[in-house]
Amino acid sequence: MSYDLLTRHWLPVRTGDRRQTIGLLELFERAHELTDIQPSPPPAASGLWRVLTVIAARVTGLDNVKLTAEEWGDLQAEVLEEGRFDPDKVSKYFSQHPGRFDLFDERRPWLQDPRLRTECKSSSGVNKLVMSRAAGNNQVWFDHTTALTPRPIPAREAVYQLLMQLYYGPSGQCTPRTVGATAAGNSKAGPLRRTISFHPLGRTVFQSLVAGIPPAYEYRTGGPDLAPWEADELPNPRGVPPRPGGIAGLLTGRFQHAVLLERSPDSESVVDAWITWAWRDAEFPAKDPYLVYQQSKEGTAYARQADASRALWRDFDSLLLEDAGDEHRCRPVVLGVIEDLRETLLPLLRVRAFGFEQDGQTRDKEWTSGLTPALLALAREPAVARAVSDLRQIAERTQAHMRWALRDAWIAINDPSNGNGKPQRKDVSEGPWPAQGAARYWRRAERIFWQAVNDRDFDAGARRFLRLGLDVYDEVTDSAGAMPRAKRAIELKRGLIFKAHPTAAKSKEFA
Repeated sequence: MSYDLLTRHWLPVRTGDRRQTIGLLELFERAHELTDIQPSPPPAASGLWRVLTVIAARVTGLDNVKLTAEEWGDLQAEVLEEGRFDPDKVSKYFSQHPGRFDLFDERRPWLQDPRLRTECKSSSGVNKLVMSRAAGNNQVWFDHTTALTPRPIPAREAVYQLLMQLYYGPSGQCTPRTVGATAAGNSKAGPLRRTISFHPLGRTVFQSLVAGIPPAYEYRTGGPDLAPWEADELPNPRGVPPRPGGIAGLLTGRFQHAVLLERSPDSESVVDAWITWAWRDAEFPAKDPYLVYQQSKEGTAYARQADASRALWRDFDSLLLEDAGDEHRCRPVVLGVIEDLRETLLPLLRVRAFGFEQDGQTRDKEWTSGLTPALLALAREPAVARAVSDLRQIAERTQAHMRWALRDAWIAINDPSNGNGKPQRKDVSEGPWPAQGAARYWRRAERIFWQAVNDRDFDAGARRFLRLGLDVYDEVTDSAGAMPRAKRAIELKRGLIFKAHPTAAKSKEFA
């Protein structure tokens, strides 16, 4: 039995307040009616949107690398004006790849490698497929399924776990695989591991997909522009990974893991899995169009890593500017292109972020998602965009100085050998105050930021951040009591916060 992703109901979608599950074919036929796609967890959604974007580019012709920038922009505007995907082109595209969207096809299961049954001496287990389950030496998240009691997972959920393994899978030890004379039991990390991904979000799935198609003319590398389900042959694992070419090669041609799912007799669930290496040689470097890139101290560009403790608004200036902050963060390529839609779609587009905080190997900490207001049009106003970035940096600087003040005040109170905040004893830690202060500060800072951006009153925003830092400092240190030593240390260190923004500190409010 098969599990055809074109017709099976596995995609959760929303139309207004109504929620339902549909298949891939219906998704593209009704994309102009659907408000959003709501797969879970967030890392799976990040991978799914990339897959859907490749299909959207194919059926609209926006995958054509021969188009000039102007021609490509004109075509994108024409597609948006049509208001929907052409149903005939959608049907034609899927009919060109019969059986390739079957999750359990014997010859070419979707995004999988059927050769693993014979090239691996043993399977990896269904627990290894599900990142939230305990498997091997990884930590337990929310699921206490053990290796002794592996539970099958529904096929519709296995699709998302498959996407997570391909895009966010770990490096290091894996199920051994032997191909010819090459035998190995380790793999490289997935192309999105540890990153945070930013995607434009319109009022309909159609708008979101078309606005999210990266400019094909940027990827004329000469490499193969094929998605795995489009290629006639399976890749040679002992060969050199192909250089990503075109939109398909870039978004679906850089997987470092090979995966195979074992179905249940009725094809309604997955009971086992193989997860191993896909390539032995190093991959060609490529910049993903949905990631923010920043510079190291050596001037090397690298993708910004996900941080579950960092709210999305703290990266908002990175979505507007080509050079934001001290790290010279550069906005995702796809967000730079949609500026040309300023007369139509740009004013209503929001940005959704999908992040997965991980280390490079087996530790998966937390996944996150977030959504910005529809303020991308600020990118068309350079002075305002720069003011937004400056305000964000003031917020960061204020919190850093507040943390410094809380740390030094704690040390001054708790180090009996010195009262000026410079530790003389190594056993005096920074204490709990800095962490308490950060939690209180960031929880309230977001409201200040968006109010200042909406009002275009950035000076007032700077003053509010300073006031917030002082208020939080007083709240946290209030637990120290009224002893003269504590009061003296607290008052002395409170002044450090004013150094975060001297201009705001000179206002009458702080006189």
